[in-house]
Amino acid sequence: MSKLRLTILFIVQMLIFEAFPQQEKNNYKIVFNTPSINETGNVPIGNGSLGSNVWVEENGDLLLYLSRNDSHSELQRLLKLGRIRISFSESPFFKGKPFRQELNLKEGTLKILAGKKGEKLNLKIFIDANSPVMYISGYSEKPVQVKVTLENWRKNKHELNTEELASTWLYRTGVPDGAEAWESADVFLKKTDVIAWYHRNAYSSVPVHIKKQGMEDYANQIIDPLKDNTFGGYIKASGLVSLSDTVLHTKRPLKNIDIRIAGYTRQTPDPVTWKKEIAGWIAQSPSPKKAYEQTARWWTDFWNRGWIDINNGSDSLSTYTQTYILSKYQLACQMRNEFPARFQGGIFNVDPKYAYYGPDVRQKNYSADYRFYGVNYWWQNVRFLYLPQFAQGNFDMMKPFFDFYIKQSKTFEARSNKYYGASGIYMQECISTFGLPGMGDFGLESDVYSEEYTKDIWQQCLEMSVMMLDYYHYTGDEAFLKTKALPWARKALQFYNTRFKKDEQGKLHIFPSHGLETYWTDVVNDMPSIAGLHYVLEELLKLPQSTLTPEDKQNWTTMLSTIPDLPKKKDSLGNVVVDNAAFYNPQRTNYEAPDLYCLFPFRIYGIHKPNIKEVERAYFNMPNPGRVCWYQTGIFAARLGLATEAAKDIKARSSAYLKGFRFKGYMDSPHDWKPDYDGVGNMMNTLQEMLVQCDGDKIYMLPAWPKDWDVNFKVHAFKNTIIEGTYKNGKMEFLKVMPESRRKDLIF
Repeated sequence: MSKLRLTILFIVQMLIFEAFPQQEKNNYKIVFNTPSINETGNVPIGNGSLGSNVWVEENGDLLLYLSRNDSHSELQRLLKLGRIRISFSESPFFKGKPFRQELNLKEGTLKILAGKKGEKLNLKIFIDANSPVMYISGYSEKPVQVKVTLENWRKNKHELNTEELASTWLYRTGVPDGAEAWESADVFLKKTDVIAWYHRNAYSSVPVHIKKQGMEDYANQIIDPLKDNTFGGYIKASGLVSLSDTVLHTKRPLKNIDIRIAGYTRQTPDPVTWKKEIAGWIAQSPSPKKAYEQTARWWTDFWNRGWIDINNGSDSLSTYTQTYILSKYQLACQMRNEFPARFQGGIFNVDPKYAYYGPDVRQKNYSADYRFYGVNYWWQNVRFLYLPQFAQGNFDMMKPFFDFYIKQSKTFEARSNKYYGASGIYMQECISTFGLPGMGDFGLESDVYSEEYTKDIWQQCLEMSVMMLDYYHYTGDEAFLKTKALPWARKALQFYNTRFKKDEQGKLHIFPSHGLETYWTDVVNDMPSIAGLHYVLEELLKLPQSTLTPEDKQNWTTMLSTIPDLPKKKDSLGNVVVDNAAFYNPQRTNYEAPDLYCLFPFRIYGIHKPNIKEVERAYFNMPNPGRVCWYQTGIFAARLGLATEAAKDIKARSSAYLKGFRFKGYMDSPHDWKPDYDGVGNMMNTLQEMLVQCDGDKIYMLPAWPKDWDVNFKVHAFKNTIIEGTYKNGKMEFLKVMPESRRKDLIF
């Protein structure tokens, strides 16, 4: 009888589980019923490495940019592969004709149906999940003439002017003596019935950086991603023949449309190698049907990893869900490349006359290759793109991120030795694709790093250690822990131990230092460093003993005894409050909150932990509690369990879309290039931490969730745990925990 009851209970639970709309919002579709005026109407598609902004204009043409994360020029600018225009005779896309454009997120596919009966044109546009090939395929009820044109603006060698040099960031303040500051022209191949072109770097700016920064003795340790970097495209279309090197057209009208565009990057010994490889991608590309099926399958699997669907009839809550989904989608489009995604425009950068930050360059006739801030990696910003991937279960997208930084370890170690007389690793706040700072930050005539804002910020490698340890906690991947996380953490700690001296009490004396970019003067024992050292050391010592060496345990136990206490002060009422550093000049130069780093990214304080009021008081006295781009206000609020405060952050970020653009996933920013991606990463991370937080074996459920927000969710937690649930009218109506043994660790 007991077995029968259990069987019936199991069946009932499964029926209840199946009744919930797991994919309701993952099927979210972005629909336009009219063509666009210009590229402000573009929508993004991508496969994680190759991406495209696609739009249809009222003049009847279909246009697209082709982009990659690794198409770096001689000056490290991230260049578009090109812009492509597809024209149709008697186009059904003209303004006033029946038109429907649908971006189907579940399938990663853009679908366009236009024209009146008997003349309808039906297109599917997507990028194959398994290859660098874009498909534009479909059917026209009426035979049409088709023309494909490559619109390329890099036909001549280009010398960058002073303003454009900012978009390299390497030379933002000028060009070092003897250095080159030009980009070579693209090469257009003379091929029959194919458009093929490439950009091959004529030189690399890396050797200049090595020489000017005095790193010649370490040159063989520095990876040069710019030397011989070759990137471009290859277009082949069924039934189309060459009209010129940059134009294909139909010999006769056709009904079936099959256009394939490869976008490919590789460092090759010669252009011939690259030509053969990109042609091979097209030659071996599967049929549009097969490519579409495998792409839709990849995206369906991606959406099934997790979701957060907030909806109780409120339009604003639906907007939060939409922002979350569109943010997940855009980052997935650009996170499967060996180079991490960029927060400053990503691969979906557009012509700066439509979106810009910094100098007003709208009338300068710059191309979509321009972006102020360039494509260097600011640690403060880029981490926010990757932190949300844990709870979403996108562990595959974390590996390229980790590997990129790990590959730079020898460079970081060399710089530690050269400039600080230390061993171990240290990475500057802002690094290039080759691990060194750009000359604009280093200083054109300087012998040491001279950029003032970040000169003495030290804790970046500790933050990466936390992310690596979290990866282990989520996945249980012991090989990753032993081969990547622990070696990184050992060297990050070694830097502190060898860079700074001990005081009379035998405690580490961290000076000179900064309190992030906000406090520069007379800073001693900054909170981010002290909190990071405490947290990382304590987390390492909690790891399974089998993963640690006796030397590890001895070294880390000894080092922990040398770390000073967290900086604290008393407020006007005599209450204890965490502080920015043990000592510092209170003059502020930026808007961050270093005192709260003991809460995030380092989990020393938090819900159900002692003395949380010490941090809460600091939170409510933040001088600049911003709710855009890199501000961490929402995450702080979530970790304090402040639901109302965290909700304010979600509301602000979800309404900050880029004005004038039809796709509401592109976000504005008062501090960064646009579209902004650290802001959307921040929003996702806040929303997820409002819902679930992990601390050791414990999983805190709804720690900062507004009681009047109904939600259907699936999120990942430590120890390969997946939690699905529905919270409605202030109650959990449904909850599934996998594995079931982890249910006992949930705390509501």
